[in-house]
Amino acid sequence: MFQMHSLELIYSVTHLVNASSYHIPAHYTSPGERHDFWELVYVDRGEVIVWANENEYLLKAGEMVFHRPNEYHNVLPYCGKPADIIVIAFVCKSPQMSAFEQRFIMLGGAEKDCLARIVKEAEKTYAFFENKPPVVRLIRREDAPTGAEQLIRCELEQMLIYMLRRNESIPMKVRILSSNSANHNAALTQRAEDFMRQHYGERLTLKDIAASLNISVSQLKLVFREQTGTSVIGYLTDLRMKEAKRLIRENQYNFTQIADIVGFESIYYFSSRFKRITGMTPTEYARTLRQ
Repeated sequence: MFQMHSLELIYSVTHLVNASSYHIPAHYTSPGERHDFWELVYVDRGEVIVWANENEYLLKAGEMVFHRPNEYHNVLPYCGKPADIIVIAFVCKSPQMSAFEQRFIMLGGAEKDCLARIVKEAEKTYAFFENKPPVVRLIRREDAPTGAEQLIRCELEQMLIYMLRRNESIPMKVRILSSNSANHNAALTQRAEDFMRQHYGERLTLKDIAASLNISVSQLKLVFREQTGTSVIGYLTDLRMKEAKRLIRENQYNFTQIADIVGFESIYYFSSRFKRITGMTPTEYARTLRQ
């Protein structure tokens, strides 16, 4: 008599989105991203700043962090120094993935070997078409080795099991940088103000300002209001109105030109905002200057 034994699956990776190695230049910037699949970041050389859950963390060489689905995240150079990283994005709905949340994983030799083989196999299997981040599109090569994708899946699932067994990790909060400190928030606010003063004449959005700081829009709004007592848009509008008043006093441009200079799409919207803030239309304000 023979009895068939069903094999237990701890991890089941069903789709691969990305498996690439990257060089992070010293002055690299990125707006960050959010997507509905898992992503791991491993530091091969140097150190990087990892954004997750509205906080900054330090990730060192030989360590890995997992970003769960729909978590806003980003990776940036630390202290203006370059670094090399490996990024693997994949779909895995196994409950055991929760073991890697909010932790930095220290890889052992077996896990590092799996990771190296994943990247090497992916390089032979896919042509990478990367557009503006975070869009990465894998195209299977016609000459891809037989069974390459199954090997990638096996190596990735094996690496996850090895890490789960070893259970060598540290809570992310141990490596948190001063993202919640008053000094850090004050510096972020100052950078936001400087950016708006330099670009107020453009059609700025909250996304543009947040991207310049490498933070999320929600982080920008929260920090800015805490530090200034006003909203980002309120500050930007006030900045534009002050500049508009100066231009009206100089009397070198008409109102349509001034509206365009200070970043408004139309003279009608400019006039409406000007009156709402100053209590006068641009014409009435100009008239008071002549009295």
